[in-house]
Amino acid sequence: MNWLREHKILTVILSIFFLLVIVVVISYSNIGNSTVLGRSVNKVVAMIQGPVSSAGNGVKTGVYGILQFRNILKENEELKDQISDLNREIIQIKMTEAELAELQNLSNILGYENVTPYYSYVTADVVAMDGSNWFNLFTINAGTKDGVYKDAVVINGDGLIGRVLEAGSDWAKVISVIDESNSVSFKVFRDMQLLGILSGDGKGSLKGYMVDTEAAVIEGDILITSGMGMYPEGIPIGKVKKVEWNNDTLLKTVNIEPSAYFKNLQKVTVLVKK
Repeated sequence: MNWLREHKILTVILSIFFLLVIVVVISYSNIGNSTVLGRSVNKVVAMIQGPVSSAGNGVKTGVYGILQFRNILKENEELKDQISDLNREIIQIKMTEAELAELQNLSNILGYENVTPYYSYVTADVVAMDGSNWFNLFTINAGTKDGVYKDAVVINGDGLIGRVLEAGSDWAKVISVIDESNSVSFKVFRDMQLLGILSGDGKGSLKGYMVDTEAAVIEGDILITSGMGMYPEGIPIGKVKKVEWNNDTLLKTVNIEPSAYFKNLQKVTVLVKK
């Protein structure tokens, strides 16, 4: 006992050595089997391995998610580029359609007899209106610098629109034939001897009367400008919807549907004297 007390360190080392020898012997004799010690060690290792494995899986999932997110962003940018390309194509198509419509419009204008030889044309966009449902009074983006002047006649491919009320350097106000203050002389296309005067009713239509009370005007007759006054001859005005006799004025009156559509004017043409 005295020896053990005097050699404590050696005693501890020898005890550990013998313990290890015992563990090795037991392990060797139980190859393939799980000993109590082995199970304890495995249990501890499993407890440590679980969180580590989960953390590893979490990292893998996170990295995969980041890569997927980057792929989605890349695809999103590609789709945006494709949409932009498609939008540009759509705008180009619309511009082409507008150009064709304008050419058609000009083609119709050039078909007006007695107008082409004496006038040049200034095409303009409608940029503002007076706020009513009808284009009684509106502004265009052409003015004196383009040759536009007061009382210049305004038309489109469908027919007579009106006249220039006032003009600035790059703008002009147009008063249309459907305005109550704008009067136009007309003739019946079917019979050029039949003359009359018309003006707007303020509601998008035209009303007029025949100079000759015996004039054989009928529903469906096409009316054109007579050439008297500021409007050149031969521009379509509208079609007769109704013919009546007015007992108060003793005149034959006509209700007229305008040739032009005064609820949606986008482009007009100003006739400028050569």
